[in-house]
Amino acid sequence: MTDPHREPAPETPIELSVIVPCLNEELNIPELTDRVLGVFREGALSGELLLVDDGSTDGTKATIRALMAAHPGVVRGCFHPQNRGITAAWRTGAAAARGKLVAILDADLQYQPEDLLRLRRELYEHSVDVVQGWRSAVGRRKDRRYHLSRGLNLLLNKTFGMSLRDNKSGFVMCAREVFQDLLTYKGTYFYWQSFILVAAHAKGYSYKEVETLFEQRRQGVSFLDQAEVSAVLRSFYDLGKAAWEYRVDRIPADAATQYLRRNPVIDRSPERDPLTTARWRAYLAAFNHTHWMITRDVEHYYETLRKTQWLTPAQTRELQDEKLRRLLRHCYRNVPYYRARMQELKLRPEDIRGQEDLHKLPFLTKADIRRHLYFDIMSENHDKSQILKITTSGSTGEPFVCYADRAQLEFRWAATLRAQEWTGYRFGDPTVRLWHQTIGMTRWQAARERADAILSNRTFIPVFELSDGNLSGMIARIARAQPVLMDGYAEALDLLAHYVKSTGQVAARPRAIMSSAQTLPLPSRRLIEEAFGCQVFDKYGSREFSGIAYECEAHEGHHVVAEGYIVEILRDGQPAKPGEIGEVVITDLNNTCMPFVRYRIGDLAEAMDPAAPCPCGRGAPRVGSIEGRVQSIIRGTDGRYLPGTFFAHYLKEFDHAIKRFQVVQEERDALTFRVVKGGRFSQQVLDEVLATFRHYLGERMRIEVEFTDDIALVRTGKHLASVSRLNVDFQRAAPEEILPSGASGANGVHGANEANGANGVNGANGANGARIG
Repeated sequence: MTDPHREPAPETPIELSVIVPCLNEELNIPELTDRVLGVFREGALSGELLLVDDGSTDGTKATIRALMAAHPGVVRGCFHPQNRGITAAWRTGAAAARGKLVAILDADLQYQPEDLLRLRRELYEHSVDVVQGWRSAVGRRKDRRYHLSRGLNLLLNKTFGMSLRDNKSGFVMCAREVFQDLLTYKGTYFYWQSFILVAAHAKGYSYKEVETLFEQRRQGVSFLDQAEVSAVLRSFYDLGKAAWEYRVDRIPADAATQYLRRNPVIDRSPERDPLTTARWRAYLAAFNHTHWMITRDVEHYYETLRKTQWLTPAQTRELQDEKLRRLLRHCYRNVPYYRARMQELKLRPEDIRGQEDLHKLPFLTKADIRRHLYFDIMSENHDKSQILKITTSGSTGEPFVCYADRAQLEFRWAATLRAQEWTGYRFGDPTVRLWHQTIGMTRWQAARERADAILSNRTFIPVFELSDGNLSGMIARIARAQPVLMDGYAEALDLLAHYVKSTGQVAARPRAIMSSAQTLPLPSRRLIEEAFGCQVFDKYGSREFSGIAYECEAHEGHHVVAEGYIVEILRDGQPAKPGEIGEVVITDLNNTCMPFVRYRIGDLAEAMDPAAPCPCGRGAPRVGSIEGRVQSIIRGTDGRYLPGTFFAHYLKEFDHAIKRFQVVQEERDALTFRVVKGGRFSQQVLDEVLATFRHYLGERMRIEVEFTDDIALVRTGKHLASVSRLNVDFQRAAPEEILPSGASGANGVHGANEANGANGVNGANGANGARIG
């Protein structure tokens, strides 16, 4: 007896929705229903059967309604007033489906419903995106229909470079979102249902075939029986259309583009003027000749990103979750490292439905990558000719190697261009980059880099040549270029700004400046803005990922490149609260040759409220100020901590006395303060600085002062303000007394991340010889 006071049990999530198009099938669907429901019971799975009446003229509609009444909530009906075809019925069923998986099944009982369990097992055990049952020859009648089907299968395989036994089977199981994506296509077909695996192949989904028993139709009449000749002619027409769509006019396999087809948005990006459009087209025409590794496919990613930036926060998260699910299926299937880690935790890809489940997965560290790099952390199915080796100096001086595939490099290039446009820049406007140009490149690569700089109207100022003696010449070069946008290392920009302010020699008035690669404290930002008379836009990036987050025109936090990355800000393993500082953990949604899932990059950042909208209207999540590297945190006495940004901010006020500095910690309760004396250095200044250090770090802190003539740059040409060789783990014991970002005054977003890499649209990737933007 049911207790009327008991709370109702929560509704069981539906695992599988079986979609069955029905056209004059009143005598078949009762048995079909019984057998499908028997499959649900045998497999102990929660499921639903969606019977889609496609304009039947017999008693199919009434039969469906009777079955709905007999099995409420489990059998559901959808009804087309007129016949619209199999594909339209699939779409109707997909829109109504509630299961995380869908299967499509014909109503004529030629496929055996019991094979649904085999398809489900193969889908899970092999972690593929799509499983299709192919029609076994056992018991099949070798009539004209059979031979026409085999002939079409041969044509499909040859046309689309596939090798399936039964390309047009149509007995398919996959995730609901994958099915909805497969159903997005251009134009009008007579029988698009023949191309469902062709679409999966073209869109980059993995798939597997399973042999299934197939019986001849015993009841009812197939529509093909009455129009065999016209069906053949129409199939040839469809084949030509599909060859154009999926081979000739094929776009890169990009989940974001496919998401936009299902969720169109209004592109609110500024219109390009005719001159800009002409420059852009000319530039793209030469693109493959002025680049290596990356191709003109960057245009596709760029045009897509111009639209996805206007998705709502909920839609952006939905897109990220969809890409995450696809990534984890790939990791489990093709990357032994992740498969082993997930099996140790008794996890399968389907256990991670979105970002709310990310905590179930383990962290990935640099040590993990170094240990497994040449064993099992790279995918087993990648094309080695399409990947780039990326080397960084490492935050502690130990080299770090990783790999990125071509599609990810092209995505990064496009994301950088989009972020540059947030500053007011338009392609073809003159730009100046305070960077290196051709270091580490071959002569052939360097020639292409220079050609690309000419075509994109970009002037390089080599950052490694900055010195007091040649600043005047650099200012003159900037003046000649008259850049709309100037970008480069924060420290280089700061040095130029000091020179401009001290000499009154104004180089130019760019519309904007983009700072990257190092922390940009608030005083430095103000100095640069005053010196050049424009706003500074911060970029947060790393060599592993290039640009991770950028400031928009609102300057209220930094938008994550959400189409490519999930960024977690964690404190003691939990999401940091808005305003709190936590460790940055990144999942790269696009790099499939060497996936980064929950990667501890080593940066600290301020969390922002995900529910607070940005005034710019973009839906990507934001992070606040970046407080430096975990390795830059200086540990004081009594559980106190200071982020590296504190020292950069505080000592800016003493640049007259301390020309350059570095804080190094190698043991508890002690640090070394390395100082390059300035022209007005005095013991009084030093005593004041040391007193402030002890105020924040504890009076018992032992501070050794070391005077030096210079402080060496790290390999990428940057100075590290602070370096700690103590092990501070934010996820095991988050520092409770770390100085909050407001007290540090740091306003930049780059951290002391010496691994930060290419910044501009074509920035040279260090010594690796490819521009990854």
